[in-house]
Amino acid sequence: MMHFLITLLLISSFSAFASGPPPEQPLGRLKLEVPLSIPPGAATLRLQQGRVTAFNAVQEQDPFCIFELDTVSEGAQPVAPAEFSITRIDRSIETFAGMPVLTMRVALGQGDSSPSHIYYKTTYRLASNPQGARSLACMSNQYVPGIAIMRHLSLGEIRDALGGYFTLDLGGKH
Repeated sequence: MMHFLITLLLISSFSAFASGPPPEQPLGRLKLEVPLSIPPGAATLRLQQGRVTAFNAVQEQDPFCIFELDTVSEGAQPVAPAEFSITRIDRSIETFAGMPVLTMRVALGQGDSSPSHIYYKTTYRLASNPQGARSLACMSNQYVPGIAIMRHLSLGEIRDALGGYFTLDLGGKH
């Protein structure tokens, strides 16, 4: 009986290893094609219409992306061309203050407390890497006149914002 219990315990232990979660597979790749420099005192860089854009010069109603490193530095942070694995893709809806949008109240006139900016944001989380690249978040302000249906950016719009700086390969997935 003891041999039977030991054998059963060993079999269940090995089957737990065999049926455990599969190793994390990349969901895609983000390839930096040209060197970039993150400005001093920052951990992010903005890209819009295929160009590096200053923080205060982003046209919020047009698609733009924010490339983010793990750390802020007093000096400029160079980022060399490399390929980064995408481990997770998050989609969120955020207001100007970065808080999730839960409900919207429609009001006209004074006292309207509805947000002035609503971003449908797609964030590509990157695997740990020697350069400390953390993520690429792409969005636009969807709360502007002329947008009847708010939505996340298309892959084409994201690629246009990135221009020749990055190649985004999701293996045929969105």
